Amino acid sequence: MNQPADALARARALFLQGVELLESDRADAAETQFEAALQLAPGRPSVLVNLGVARLRLGRPADALAPLDEAVAAEPDQPDTWCHRGLALAALEREAQALASFERALAVDAGHAAARFQQALSLNRLRRHDAALAALQTLLAQHPGLAPAWQLQGQTLQSLERHAEALPAYQRAVTLDQALGEAWSLLGQLHKDAGQREAARHAFERAIAAGADAALNAYFLAALDGRDAPAAAPDAYVRGLFDHYADDFEPHLLDVLHYRAHEAVVQAAAPLCAAPLASALDLGCGTGLCGPLLRPLAAHLEGVDLSPTMLARAEARHCYDALVQADIAEHLRNTPRRHGLVVATDVFIYVGDLAPVFAGVQRVLEPGGVFAFSVESHDGAGFVLRPSLRYAHAEPYLRTLAEAHGLRVEHLQPTILREDQRQPIAGLVVCLRAT
Repeated sequence: MNQPADALARARALFLQGVELLESDRADAAETQFEAALQLAPGRPSVLVNLGVARLRLGRPADALAPLDEAVAAEPDQPDTWCHRGLALAALEREAQALASFERALAVDAGHAAARFQQALSLNRLRRHDAALAALQTLLAQHPGLAPAWQLQGQTLQSLERHAEALPAYQRAVTLDQALGEAWSLLGQLHKDAGQREAARHAFERAIAAGADAALNAYFLAALDGRDAPAAAPDAYVRGLFDHYADDFEPHLLDVLHYRAHEAVVQAAAPLCAAPLASALDLGCGTGLCGPLLRPLAAHLEGVDLSPTMLARAEARHCYDALVQADIAEHLRNTPRRHGLVVATDVFIYVGDLAPVFAGVQRVLEPGGVFAFSVESHDGAGFVLRPSLRYAHAEPYLRTLAEAHGLRVEHLQPTILREDQRQPIAGLVVCLRAT
């Protein structure tokens, strides 16, 4: 056997071994086999595609892109290759290019289900929800038994504010695949919002049984009746909510909900501070609504928030000297910096048990420093989780926490924080001083 033929035979053997490894979820070993095969037989499109797939599974989309680009250049009429290339681009957040790649796959094969599904995902991420819905309608006409596509249709309809139409889409998804935990969770949220508590409870319990995020769905369950409420909303829920909400956050909050708690908190705190302060901390700073109000009060202004998307909006205001992505209690527990003022506006609606936060604030406040915040209020004891998925806190609970952590009440004023469903939401603006 001559050398080239022998090299091709060995390359083919390595390729087949790599495919078996890939099918056995051993992408790292498969990558090694494909790379060795390409050393012996460079440029083979089938090997290049599988190398790209292995690198995608290893979470390395940038490394996957080069062999996939080479493969589509060699064989431009392979829809699977275009689809994998689109997945790599989407993972790199190059969404417009990803969409173009999925559409190239569909130009070759209009019935390619995976490419059509990914096309709809990309269109949604590009906020082209009408086009995404049309893509899904085409897909479901061809593949009506595709449960994830029904779920995505429901999500797309909700993005279009067509919530009533989303309900049967989720119901179809879970009928086709009862193990689709996320669809059960989304169905439960629609039932909850419609006041259908038992239907919502059933859906959230099915979501947990199907392997969906247990902490998140337990949080939804607790909000139905206020029982067994967790100490705080799950981080993933808060981060996801605000990452999704960031573009529309301020217009909705200010113009639709008529939110002004940030102004009320800073207005209450400012007379209590010996300005200029050396440093101030904005807990759960979001898009930085408090930034322009706090900037004149402190030489150094720091913000902390869970959502990287919201922090990017805050950074664009050019008000903050430092912005940190972190859980607020964790940040308060670990930061070396001390502050003369700590504020938290509309943050504690996502935190029930405020004891860790108060302990952290006690740690970071300078002597005589001020802790100013807002809460939704209720007339009972402690804290409650409401069906709105927001926590409310009782005044006696706040006073007890303040005393336990060496904080003196300087200001406690009932106020209307914002509206919800055109109904005023009662709250408290509180200022405490470190003793």
